[in-house]
Amino acid sequence: MLRRLVAVTATASALTLALAGCGGGNSGTGSSSSGAAPASTTASSAGGANAGAVAWAEKVCSTVAPQVAQLSQAPNLDPSDPVKAKTNLDAYFDKQISALDTMASGFQSAGAPPVADGDQLVEKATAGIKQAKTVVESAKTELASVDTSTPEAFQAGFVKVAENLQKLSESDDPTASLKGNQELDAAFQQAPTCKKLDGDAGASASNSSSPTS
Repeated sequence: MLRRLVAVTATASALTLALAGCGGGNSGTGSSSSGAAPASTTASSAGGANAGAVAWAEKVCSTVAPQVAQLSQAPNLDPSDPVKAKTNLDAYFDKQISALDTMASGFQSAGAPPVADGDQLVEKATAGIKQAKTVVESAKTELASVDTSTPEAFQAGFVKVAENLQKLSESDDPTASLKGNQELDAAFQQAPTCKKLDGDAGASASNSSSPTS
């Protein structure tokens, strides 16, 4: 699950950077909580994870999973049809913004995980997701001004969009605080939906890393 959450925030950046290189020699580089879960001091053992943490992770991943599935298909960004490419990327940005909103809400509605400093960990993760959303919103605003009247203008405009999205790769990993907690890290590895998300990560990341045409 953790790998997938990071991948979702980076997908649009990879797509736009790839498109910005098409047709030219340049390439880019890249609300309140609804109640905390009961606190627990049960540490992960060699044989398994904190059961409460696993249940919390499963709740979060069950919220995230539909959003990841929705974003797993890259939009059709054909540089030979600038108007359609712009429209499709704008629609994809809308989906990504909505998905990030839902992910952040999922963490908040799950409450604090039953681990030490669980509320602070969720707060940090949610802040990271919201930061990613702000970056995508900025890129969407930049996209609105892209001129599609000529290939050159289209190319230049998409490079600017890609530069905005580059901030995603420069941002802190929104899940770093979660991965840094051994109990939560183990919980995400054991929760069924989280395991499925991580198991699917490689294939969908490969499919989403380049624009379709």
